[in-house]
Amino acid sequence: MIKNQIFIQKRISQLQFTGEILEECRFLQCRFDGADLSDTAFLNCSFYDDENQKGCSFQNAQMKDASFKHCDLTMADFKYIQALGLEMRECKATGADFAGANFMNMITTRSWFCSAFLTKNNFSYTNFSKVVLEKCELWENRWTGANLRGANLSGSDLSGGEFTEFSWNDVNITHCDLTNSDLGELNLRTVDLDGAKIDDWQQSHLLEKLGVIVIHSK
Repeated sequence: MIKNQIFIQKRISQLQFTGEILEECRFLQCRFDGADLSDTAFLNCSFYDDENQKGCSFQNAQMKDASFKHCDLTMADFKYIQALGLEMRECKATGADFAGANFMNMITTRSWFCSAFLTKNNFSYTNFSKVVLEKCELWENRWTGANLRGANLSGSDLSGGEFTEFSWNDVNITHCDLTNSDLGELNLRTVDLDGAKIDDWQQSHLLEKLGVIVIHSK
C-alpha cells in the first residue's frame, strides 16, 4: 500500500501503480496518460490542484477494474480511457471529461456488454458525450449541467439521480430505472421513455408539464 504521498507534476510510468492500493495521496497536475491502472485502487485521494485549478490527465489509460472511492477528480481528463469494470463511488468529478471513454467489452462487431459502477458521485458539468454505458450502475449521481448528448445509457440504473440544468435531448434512457430521481426539465413529448421505470409522483409531475391535471384517488 502507498499512503500519504504527494506527487507534483509527475509523469506516471506505465506500470508504476498497476494493481496497487493508494490511500490519502495527492496528485498535483500529474499525467497518467497511457498508464496501466488495471485493478488499481485509489482511496481518499485528491487529483485536483486547488491553487491552480487544474486536474490530472488520464488520457488513453488502461483502467480495467480500477477503483476510485471518496476521491477528488475535479477537472480530470479521462478521454479515451479503457474502462471496463471501472468503479467510482462517492467522488467529486465536477467538470471531468469522459469523451471517448470505453466501458464496453466487444464480443463481436454487433454484440457487446458494458460494465461500470459509478455511484453517488458529483458529475456536475462533466462530459459523457457519445459514451456507451448500457446496463450499468449509475445511481444517486448528481448530473447538473452534464453533457450526455449522444450517450447510450439504455437499461442502466439511474435511480436517485439529480438532473437539474440537464438536457435530455439525444440521450438514450430507454429501459432505465429513473425512480426517486429529480428529472429536471424532462419532456415526455421529446424523450423516449420506452421501458423506463418511474415513480407515481414523477408521473404526476411529467403529466402536469403536458397540461394534464392528475387527481389522486383516496
